[in-house]
Amino acid sequence: MSIITIDPTTLSLLSQVKDVAELRDKDGNVVGFFTPKAKSDEEIKKLFDLDKARKKLASEKTRPFREMIDELDKLAEKQG
Repeated sequence: MSIITIDPTTLSLLSQVKDVAELRDKDGNVVGFFTPKAKSDEEIKKLFDLDKARKKLASEKTRPFREMIDELDKLAEKQG
């Protein structure tokens, strides 16, 4: 893998990218793709409280995934 150091202006632009971005030159030719850094496990853990989710799951009525998909399929058929 090659390492390329980018200037602050480019860094600012790329920091706003949330998904894979196509990079082009001024003539519109593709020069490559940029993939933003994924969140670390620690960052993800800060966004999701597993204990809270377990408590909610234990206290709410649940249905099998297959049952929900079948219901959505029936609704889609009705709407044609």
